[in-house]
Amino acid sequence: MRRRILLAFVCAAACLPSYAHEDWDVWESDWTGEAGLLVAPGAEDPALYRLGLGFETNRVLENGLELGAAFQVDAELDHATRSGFSGIVADPAAGTPALTGAFSGLARSPGMEDDGARAVLQTAYVYLEGGYGEVRLGRDEGVAKRFAQGAPSLFANISLHAPRLDPDGGAIIRTDHNLTGPAVKVSFATPRIVGFKGGISYTPEADVRGLDRDPVRILPGTAAFVLSNAGEASLSFNHRFRESGVRLRASTAWSRADVDAAPTAPVPYGAVETWSFGANAEWKDTVIGASWQTSDNGLEGRPGDYTAWTAGITHTAFGFDWGAEYGEASDDAAGVEGESWRAGLARSVTATARIAFGYRSDQLDMGANAASRRLGGEGVVIEITLSH
Repeated sequence: MRRRILLAFVCAAACLPSYAHEDWDVWESDWTGEAGLLVAPGAEDPALYRLGLGFETNRVLENGLELGAAFQVDAELDHATRSGFSGIVADPAAGTPALTGAFSGLARSPGMEDDGARAVLQTAYVYLEGGYGEVRLGRDEGVAKRFAQGAPSLFANISLHAPRLDPDGGAIIRTDHNLTGPAVKVSFATPRIVGFKGGISYTPEADVRGLDRDPVRILPGTAAFVLSNAGEASLSFNHRFRESGVRLRASTAWSRADVDAAPTAPVPYGAVETWSFGANAEWKDTVIGASWQTSDNGLEGRPGDYTAWTAGITHTAFGFDWGAEYGEASDDAAGVEGESWRAGLARSVTATARIAFGYRSDQLDMGANAASRRLGGEGVVIEITLSH
């Protein structure tokens, strides 16, 4: 049944029209679609997928302001116990409380959870844009996620900067600064001036389960908590230097949110604070970059930091894109360390289809007390993406 559903979605995305509709008089509207299939022979979940269908409409008012709205529904089948990146990655050591990082969503617990295929309305916002910037209101990514700059990657769904799918459940690296997921928020972004662009976001309550960030997931054996009053600020830079021909992209961001935990929490939670930085340089056919992120995970009175970094390079030659990336992460709340890398080549076979082929490795160090459950693995991976 899963294979039939997957095939139907992939065929629908491949046939999706990509043209502007003029039916609304002065309104301009577009449909977009994407489908991604990840095949990892020998992995715990050897076939995973990601699907998306979006719609955007806008019009320019008489005063020059642009008014619009955007909607997108995404669906995916991810690793059964690591859906949305969060999840239980290790058994607890003797006498160790079951804790979940308020930012990372990772935990040690004797329980397990099995999520199947999920679909979420991840984008549903209205916006107003003019000479002084853009305001958005509704379900959307915060500016820290929107502006995040990561190391280059050949892969759309298993990149180390912003992972979407995880065949063996052992990928704990991310640097895309996604604190609140697709919860309702208000955001303001300035125009880009001399390469710089700034933005702020406010999320009253992070209460929506996203596909790549799930701030409301309650893991078995752990205490529930809620993120509220989340603020984000980010600054990005994008400029091409004419003399050298190098294009430099960079971003830095900060976020903070209150963490309200259930009375059963074994340790107190406070405010969660996160910082990130990323940059890459592009010239001719080569892109090189790195990214870094750290969060205190909202825990008070004990070590609980989550820290991750990535570095990567891509180069175009002989009709292919070649690339490699490497990263490390540690989560003190879950008591786990991770090391991952990817390498391979990719090529666009049509204007809407791309195939990437390579090798991936995700290794976790969970300590001697977690021998009963070992996530992670390595092997060949094939990624097919379609987009309109």
